[in-house]
Amino acid sequence: MTVIYDRPAPAPTGSADPPRHLLRLRRDVLVGPDGDDVELTHPWGRQRVHSLGSATVARLARLAEEDTAAGTLAADPDGVRLLRLLERFPYLVTSILAAGDGAPLATAVPIARSATLPAGAPDGASAHRPVVLSRFAYLRRLPDPGADACVVESPLASYRVALRQPAVSAFVAALTSPRVPAEAAAVAGLSTPVGEALAGLLSATGFLEPAAGEDGAEPELWDFHDLLFHSRSRAGRHDYPSGGVFAHQDHPQLPAVPGAGPREEGPGIDLPVPDWSRVVAGEPGFTEVLEGRRSVRGYGDRPVTVAQLGELLYRAARVRQVIPGDPQSPTAYDIVDRPYPAGGSTGELELYLSVANCDGLEPGVYRYDAAAHRLKPRRWSGTADEAAFRELLTAAWRATNRTVEPQVLLTVTSRFGRLSWKYSQIAYALTLKHVGVLYQTLYLVATAMGLGPCGLGSGDTDAAARALGLDWTEETSVGEFLIGSLPEGPAPAAKSFRDVVARSRGSLD
Repeated sequence: MTVIYDRPAPAPTGSADPPRHLLRLRRDVLVGPDGDDVELTHPWGRQRVHSLGSATVARLARLAEEDTAAGTLAADPDGVRLLRLLERFPYLVTSILAAGDGAPLATAVPIARSATLPAGAPDGASAHRPVVLSRFAYLRRLPDPGADACVVESPLASYRVALRQPAVSAFVAALTSPRVPAEAAAVAGLSTPVGEALAGLLSATGFLEPAAGEDGAEPELWDFHDLLFHSRSRAGRHDYPSGGVFAHQDHPQLPAVPGAGPREEGPGIDLPVPDWSRVVAGEPGFTEVLEGRRSVRGYGDRPVTVAQLGELLYRAARVRQVIPGDPQSPTAYDIVDRPYPAGGSTGELELYLSVANCDGLEPGVYRYDAAAHRLKPRRWSGTADEAAFRELLTAAWRATNRTVEPQVLLTVTSRFGRLSWKYSQIAYALTLKHVGVLYQTLYLVATAMGLGPCGLGSGDTDAAARALGLDWTEETSVGEFLIGSLPEGPAPAAKSFRDVVARSRGSLD
């Protein structure tokens, strides 16, 4: 619950009354009266409060239905008892800052259990200090239109503040430069009292940077997008539905195995299926493979062969089985079984090959049909497509610190809708986890086969979309991986464990 106490303030422009601070329970809080007791059910759990008194319980129930001025609660014993209850559960109450005529200006909604009670408008001293918007704050429109659709959020804040009037949004924009609240209010066309009240609300809910020398400095080693991605893709820092909530059931799920794509012609190139007995009999043990895994940034004179590529793709990325979902269930979908584990088994990852030098394959772009174990050439429709292909290879060359001319570049893409149809908030984080699992699988299989693997840390989304013929908003590149032949000579083999255990233990003595 969020509580902002009434504080007398001069009237905003156009009103004879001061701004008002109102309280209301979050819309998703259920109040279950039981005589002198009450049970509160909310997104973070359930609490039962005993011996509250029937009058206070009744006032709490009304707080779920209507706005109440905090000042009126402090006027009698039952109201004081209710305020003390709200202080125990500050994450269950929203605060509304309203103009003197009752028109709402901003609504602060707690989105994390760590929310604490914000104070009201700044006092006389702090009201004259410049303030500035946090560099982690952002303004956006929520998917559902309405009065609360324009919000300011931040991964550092335990609140979401809905901006109920255009002038309030202008006030927030004015604080992108350090200003005293009165100056920002004048820029936005608001009165000084309203500006001070808004600044107090934004400061108390975590949207303004602390002044120089104050505690609570913002983290310096995080980029904006990284901190936001982290906070929104895990529970604890937001209140949005998260996990397998099937938020897009009104859209048909993408097929488990994609069909022919753009610029694909002909039946494709069937790849040989490796022989189980030969593979099992001729490879090093698992521990040798695991300890021998390394990134290879130098190739032999003889390039990798199409047979080796085929074996690598088959063992690391093929579709082993598709298990049909129940057609009568609105949340069922086809399960895709592959050699690597994946949350939800949606099979959203796909592989494309940009081939520069491979024995048995013409240079160009190929899609790996993981169900048919087949390469589908993606013909260039013009010089721009070929230029994009060269861009991908050049980017891969740069990513290896210009040490190796790529033989084959594997681009990992995500048919993101396969995940987001089921998962909310965590879908992109989940697909990146799957990329990591695929990377490790490719590393281990390539090491066992005597090939040179190297995972890359970044790639060009637009160049990949052009080279592969994709709409990046529907299927986007999320990983890049180089495969080539090992330099001539015996491949180094792991014969023992490598570690720094003894040295690290010695440093503690």
